[in-house]
Amino acid sequence: SVRAAASARRSARRSAAATTVSMSAYPRVVEDALPKIYVYDHCPFCVRVRLALGYKNVKHEVVFMGNDDVATPTALIGKKIAPILVMPNDDMAPMPESLDICKFFDENERFGPTNVIKPATGRTDFKTWQKGLQTTLRMLTRPRYMQTALPEFMQQDGKDAFVKNHQLPPYEKKEWKEGDMTMDAKWALYTDALETKTGEHLPDLNAALKELEPMIYSKEFCSEGGFSYDDIDLWSRLRSISSHLLRVLSFLRV
Repeated sequence: SVRAAASARRSARRSAAATTVSMSAYPRVVEDALPKIYVYDHCPFCVRVRLALGYKNVKHEVVFMGNDDVATPTALIGKKIAPILVMPNDDMAPMPESLDICKFFDENERFGPTNVIKPATGRTDFKTWQKGLQTTLRMLTRPRYMQTALPEFMQQDGKDAFVKNHQLPPYEKKEWKEGDMTMDAKWALYTDALETKTGEHLPDLNAALKELEPMIYSKEFCSEGGFSYDDIDLWSRLRSISSHLLRVLSFLRV
């Protein structure tokens, strides 16, 4: 059948990629004063930077900010944002924007071989896939962040700050943040999503993951041609599913 033939081609392609391409570690880069990145553990944009630094094998210091900590990022960059890069021995201002930080390390010979992360391919199927999962992931992950031992949520103030500013469907951001909904009402919706909505949304997530599988080029990278910013972006989104969400689902036996 056409489907069987397509499956066979994918299997052959992945087998070839697996035998001809390896993601061997690059030489370890350890500076006297380590690059310092300020992050949230749950944040996909922060994961982009951590993934790039790991791929490049650059030793670095990770500073987890509390989700309610406004003072630290504001002192560094003028507003509450993450990730932020600080180079202690460099005469450069703290750097925001995840992809700019990734490129800073990948394009600088000081941090090993350059341009080892290939440009994004421009594929639209991954973007379409992510957009189609937006409601499902918000309903599954956001309430579960509040149940996991993430460093930014170790204190109740950090959890309250997240719930205050991160809406659950069907609410839009402006309605959630600027409306007259009380914190008690917001927490009630988070609790309800955790306790009663999993059965509605988890099958959609499972189905979407099955749809994603044939889009992945090989075990080493998601698009033909090598490890690229496609991988940086896609994995940063998948990480919430593969770690925090599934760990809590297992714990709750849902």
